[in-house]
Amino acid sequence: MLEQRAIVAEREADLEVEVEALAYTLHPLAAAPVAPRSAGFQLPRGVWMAMLSCYAVFFGAIAIATGGSGSARFAIVVSVLYTLVYFGVARIGARQAGAEETSPLKQGRMLDTWTGLMDRKAVYGQILIVPLAVAFFGVGIMIIVWAIGAGE
Repeated sequence: MLEQRAIVAEREADLEVEVEALAYTLHPLAAAPVAPRSAGFQLPRGVWMAMLSCYAVFFGAIAIATGGSGSARFAIVVSVLYTLVYFGVARIGARQAGAEETSPLKQGRMLDTWTGLMDRKAVYGQILIVPLAVAFFGVGIMIIVWAIGAGE
C-alpha cells in the first residue's frame, strides 16, 4: 500500500490538464443559471383579438339564428365555455414559460417558422383562415334561417 502512494507521488502531474479539469468541474458554480427567454408564439395581439372576434361572431350569429330556444341557448353557452377553457388553458400554459420576445411582425420583420420565413400577410392568412371560415359559417346559417323564415 505504501509503495502505491510513493508511485503516485513520483509521477509528474500535468498542471495544465489538472487546471482545465478543475475549471470544468467548477464551471456550473461560476455563474447563476439564467432562465432563457421564451420565444412563445411571437404573434401580435391583433391576431389573437381577430381570432376571438371570429368566434364571437360565430356564437352571436348562431344565437340569433336559433332564436329563443332554451336547448339551443344551453348548447351555445356550453360551447362558449369550452372555447373560453380552450383559449384560457393555452394562455395559462404560455404564461408559465415567462415573458415572450417581441413579435418580429411588430418590428416589420418576417416570422421565422419551421417551414421558413413568413411575412405578415401569410401569418395572418394561415392563422385566421379557420376562425374566419367558422364565422362565415355562422353568418351563413343566420342568413339561411332568416331567408326561409324558420324563426317565425
